[in-house]
Amino acid sequence: MTNTAPGSPRNPFATVGHPVHGDDHVGRTGPMEILTERVLSQSTAGATAIIGPPRIGKSSLAYHVFMRPEARETHPRLLPVWMNVRTQAGIEHVFRRLSDDVWDLLTERSADIDRRVADAYQRAVEPDVPWTQAQSETQEFLRLVRRRGWRVVLILDEFDAAREVFKTQPGTFQALREIAYNLDWNIGLVTTSRRELREIVDMADPDESTFAGIFRSLFLTCFDADELGALASRVPGFSPDDGRDPAVTRLGELAGGHPYLASVLLDRVCSSARGGPLHLLDAIEELADALPAEFQYYYRDLEELLHADGRLRALLEVVLGPQLVVTPDDAQVLLQQGLVRVREGAYRAFSDDFQQYLTLVGRKLGHWDNWMAVERRIRDLVESVFEGKYGTDWPAELRRVRPKLTPMLDHCEELRTRELRSFGARGSTRILDFTYPRDLYDLMASHWDLFGRLWKKDKGYWNERFSLLAKVRNPMVHNRMAVVTPLEQRTFGVYCDEIMEVLDQTD
Repeated sequence: MTNTAPGSPRNPFATVGHPVHGDDHVGRTGPMEILTERVLSQSTAGATAIIGPPRIGKSSLAYHVFMRPEARETHPRLLPVWMNVRTQAGIEHVFRRLSDDVWDLLTERSADIDRRVADAYQRAVEPDVPWTQAQSETQEFLRLVRRRGWRVVLILDEFDAAREVFKTQPGTFQALREIAYNLDWNIGLVTTSRRELREIVDMADPDESTFAGIFRSLFLTCFDADELGALASRVPGFSPDDGRDPAVTRLGELAGGHPYLASVLLDRVCSSARGGPLHLLDAIEELADALPAEFQYYYRDLEELLHADGRLRALLEVVLGPQLVVTPDDAQVLLQQGLVRVREGAYRAFSDDFQQYLTLVGRKLGHWDNWMAVERRIRDLVESVFEGKYGTDWPAELRRVRPKLTPMLDHCEELRTRELRSFGARGSTRILDFTYPRDLYDLMASHWDLFGRLWKKDKGYWNERFSLLAKVRNPMVHNRMAVVTPLEQRTFGVYCDEIMEVLDQTD
C-alpha cells in the first residue's frame, strides 16, 4: 500500500515516551469503561489499581480518563488530583498536597464556596500540627467537599515507589484506605504500578494487609491487532483496513503490540518520510534488521526490574525451558502482566524480538540450568534406589543402619516441615528436595555397593567431582559467582555433562 503524507511533515509520534491523551490516545476501550464505571459513574467511588509492565500505557490511561480537560466537561463535578508517589516526602505531604490541590480546583470552578468549607481547608493545611490531627482535619475537609456534590479522584502514579516512600511511616496505607473506603468522604483512589498492590504493601509494611483488599486490579497488556491498527492509522496517509493489514502485522511481530515500542518504530518511520510518499510496510522492513536503540534499552531495563523482583528466572523458564523451578502460578502471573503470550499452545515472550533477547540472557545461566537438571535426576536416582532396598520409609531405616547420616536427614526434615508450615500444599513433601550436592554424594557413598555399579568409577573419582559441584552451587544460587574462578565454572559445566551422561545410561 502506498500512502502519500499530507503537505505538512507532521509526526504524531514525535513525543514518544510521554503520556498520551485526547485524540492521540488509542485503544483501551475496555479498561476505560471499567475506570469510568467504577470511579466516576457510581454514587460510591471504587478504588482501582492499574497494573502493567513499564511504558505499557498505565499513566496515559489514567490521565486520559481523569485529567484531560474534556473529562471535566463530561463530569463537571470532578476534582482530579495527580501525584507522582516517587516525588512525595511521605503521607503527611500527600494529605496536605491533596487538600491544596482540591482547594485550588474548587476555587477555579466555583465562585461560591461557603465559609465552612474554607475554614475546614485552612485547618487541614495548618502547619506544624500532629499527624493524627492533620489526618482528621483532611478527612473533614473532604467530607464537606463530598457533601456539596463534588467527586475527588486521587491518582497516585508510580505507586511502586510507595515501598520506599512510605516504609518508615506505619499506618500510611491504612490512612489511604480510610479516605477511599469511608463513605463520609469517599474519594476515588487510583494507583498505577508495575507490581501488584499486595507486593508493594508487603515490601513497605506487611501489617497493612487490608489495603489492597478494597481495590480492583486492572491489568494492562500489549495492544491487540485492532488496537495496533488504530495506532498505525495515526501515520499520515495510512488507513489500514483492519488489524490484519500486512504493515500492522509486521509491526506486531517486531514490537509485539507493545504501544511504546510500536510508537518508537512509527516515530522513526514518520521522521524518515519527511512529508514524502510513504509505504508503511517497506518503511518498517527497513528498520527490522537494526531496530532502534530504544528496544535494547527497554529490554535491559525490563531485565533489571525482573531480576530485582526475582521473576527473571521464572520468565526464562516459561519461555525457554527447562521448567525446573517455575510453577503454573508463575506462568499465569507473567501472562496476566503481559510479559508472555500463548501462541500455538506454547508460552512465548510478548514479541519475537524480546524472545530472542531472552534467549541470549538465558545462555548466561546455562551452568545453573545444567545443574538444576542434574540435581533433579540425582535425587530421583537416590530415591529410587533406597526405596528399592528399604521401602517408602527409607529415611527411617537409613537412620538405623547409617547413624552418621542422622543429623543431615534431621536437618532436611526440619527444612521440609518449615516449608510445609509456611506454604501448605505448595510446599514439597520430598525430603531429598532439601539436600545439597554434598548430601547427595554422602547418601550414595554410604551404600556404594548399590550405587557404585551405576556410577562405574570409584568413590574417590566422584568425591572430587561432587566437591567441586558443592563449591560452585552455593555462589550460583546466591548470585555470587565472582568468588568462583573461570576455570571452576568451566569445570562445573563439564562435570554436569559427565554426570548427565551417566544418568542417561541408568534409565
